[in-house]
Formats: sequence, structure tokens, C-alpha cells
Amino acid sequence: MGAKKELTIAQRNTICLLQQHGKKYRDIANIVNCSLTTVSDTIKRFKETGSIDSRPRSGRPHLFTHQKYRRLKRLVTLNGKI
Repeated sequence: MGAKKELTIAQRNTICLLQQHGKKYRDIANIVNCSLTTVSDTIKRFKETGSIDSRPRSGRPHLFTHQKYRRLKRLVTLNGKI
């Protein structure tokens, strides 16, 4: 199995609109070019939350922001020592 791509906001919006217009899940999957399960999960999430946004990811938060990481990298490369 390859890496799965997240649906764009436009694709999720299209799925919800087509479902509201009475299209079948299989037809929506063919139009949006995604799996039937993806269509089902997207519509289920929209009905539960009222939003087409992705759910927050779990996992440990980053220790540094991108700005702080660049600053630390610059300090190490300039000084050579910490």
C-alpha cells in the first residue's frame, strides 16, 4: 500500500454537495476519483461535526517552531560549538 493523500477542501466540499443533491456514493466516488470508503467517511464526518475540515492529528507536538529551528541551526553553524 502506498501513502494515502488527504482530500482537498474542494474535493470534500464536492462530496458533500453531491450527496445533498441526491447522488449515490458510488457515483460521487467516480466523479471525485476516490474510494467509496472515503466518500462514506467524509459524509459521516460532515454529518457528525457539521464541518468538512480534517480532524486534528494525534502525536507529540514539535519542540521547535520553524523559526526557532532555523535560528538554532544558524547559531550552531556560525559558532561551531554550543
